Amino acid sequence: METFQNLLITLIEADTWIQYLSVFVISIVPFFESYVAVPIGILFGFPSIPVILIAAIANWLSVMVFIWLIAKFRKSNGKKSTKRYARAQGIFNKYGVAGLSFAGPIICYHVCAAISIASGAEKSYVSLWQGIAIGTWSIALGIAFHYGINLLEYIPNLNPFS
Repeated sequence: METFQNLLITLIEADTWIQYLSVFVISIVPFFESYVAVPIGILFGFPSIPVILIAAIANWLSVMVFIWLIAKFRKSNGKKSTKRYARAQGIFNKYGVAGLSFAGPIICYHVCAAISIASGAEKSYVSLWQGIAIGTWSIALGIAFHYGINLLEYIPNLNPFS
């Protein structure tokens, strides 16, 4: 635990580009992505707009690489009728590409993209909706956390950082 605390202190005191690089790296990791990186960056006191932009771009890049890889894999493997495939197809039929993309913070953007591609959606269509969803969620979370953290400054009894 002490090592983790030392790492956080070092990160807070680090140069700006190292702070941004840490947000970038967190955003690339599946299941962390921009919806974890944006709040962490803002909680650490990094400037909100660059944090939102860097997190969204990094998350978008990792999802685009994943979409490209999964589409290549799907072409070489073809479709298989399995229980997992049937379940993914059912989810896709119920929500579509847009619905799955906007469920990214709940399911994981990479999983949503995999379900969409496996269900036969076009790579470009999935990429478009993933980009829209990542951007929208990053901005929404960034605004919420920016103003939420600023609100804590005016309510000192609720501020866990004071």
